Amino acid sequence: MKDKFSELISEYPFYVGSFALILGVSYLIYKIGKRESFKMKDYSAASWKALVNSWALIFMLIMLGLALIFKE
Repeated sequence: MKDKFSELISEYPFYVGSFALILGVSYLIYKIGKRESFKMKDYSAASWKALVNSWALIFMLIMLGLALIFKE
């Protein structure tokens, strides 16, 4: 599985990058639309970590998409 994913990225960086970028921007729009509070007192420790990790995932997807698109 890992080899096939690496091969896919190396052979089609523009398409994989575009997909990652679209996925990241879509998730960003979804998270902004939810209008979640950023006050830590509104969350438990686990849900605060989940909120921060979801924003980190958005950032990583967008950066991966841009890096793969401009790689070509």
